Amino acid sequence: MQNLSMLWDRGEAALQSLGGMLGPVSFILEDGRSVSPLHVAPWANEDMADQPAILQRLRGEWPCVPFGAVPDRPLPERWREAQGRAVISDPAFEDPHGFGSNHHWAISAGGDGELVAEIEYPRESVIKSLQRRIVAVTGKAGLEFELTITARRDCEIPIGLHPCFALPETPGAIRLHTGPHSGVWTHPLDERQPLSRFAEDQCFTNLSALKSRDGDEVDATALPFAGQSENLLLVTGIEGRLALDNLEQNYCTVLEWDREIFPSLMLWISNRGRSQRPWLNRHLALGAEPVRAAFDLGVGISVASNPLNQAGVPTAWRFTAGESLTTRYSISASVLS
Repeated sequence: MQNLSMLWDRGEAALQSLGGMLGPVSFILEDGRSVSPLHVAPWANEDMADQPAILQRLRGEWPCVPFGAVPDRPLPERWREAQGRAVISDPAFEDPHGFGSNHHWAISAGGDGELVAEIEYPRESVIKSLQRRIVAVTGKAGLEFELTITARRDCEIPIGLHPCFALPETPGAIRLHTGPHSGVWTHPLDERQPLSRFAEDQCFTNLSALKSRDGDEVDATALPFAGQSENLLLVTGIEGRLALDNLEQNYCTVLEWDREIFPSLMLWISNRGRSQRPWLNRHLALGAEPVRAAFDLGVGISVASNPLNQAGVPTAWRFTAGESLTTRYSISASVLS
């Protein structure tokens, strides 16, 4: 395991080789306070050798190529045709969220206030490599990111980014601002118990007015929820900007990305719902994940005709052999006005 850190006038950030994950990150606000908006899993320093690599030191932000994994259960009827085509043979796609999320990257300091990471995918994979740059913005509590995905052969795959933000203990202490969006879809598969507050495979028009499985109206812009639950929502037709107001600590975190590449935002509202290792009902975080994907259902379903792309929501990116796709995004923080 290798770790690198960088300091600048408005913060500090650490990059680990496993998964190419960035975290922890601290920003110094205009009023001199230090805040840490990105999440680090509570088990990050425990022995988790028996867990998938992506979970062992789960933290912060990283790219997922391809995004998702093959579901282990049958999907609802209208997803069945897509699931029937979900067999994809690629060694880099066997790990959840792809090879890069579960293996070590080569990391280095690219210069003053810059971290660089690169990973080569297996020779048999249609993806050749991922590279990323993380640049501290002088004079600003912010980071700028650049991700380049290079394809070895023609392919079509779901892609995504995976920032995870810390949630405070107080219900409703974080307010989300997504801007206009065309829809909010609930995940086609529920957690097994079930643990989601929302019935599976539903579509709503507004994140602030969702119907719970009990028929109550839920404002999903006010987090965390009370009680224990695990919730996966896909916000479609979003503008490429998410603001998180922390009412408890009086600051705002902003995530901005290219909506032409990532037209949807998957929200993983992890509200202490999972009891198995390593979760143990102690995981409280928000994954705010810009994606071009059919939720986290993996390559086959995202590429096949599915209810999302039938509704006009892009769920995969088409590469040609030798092509590199470069995308830029940013995370910043400021005092709430």
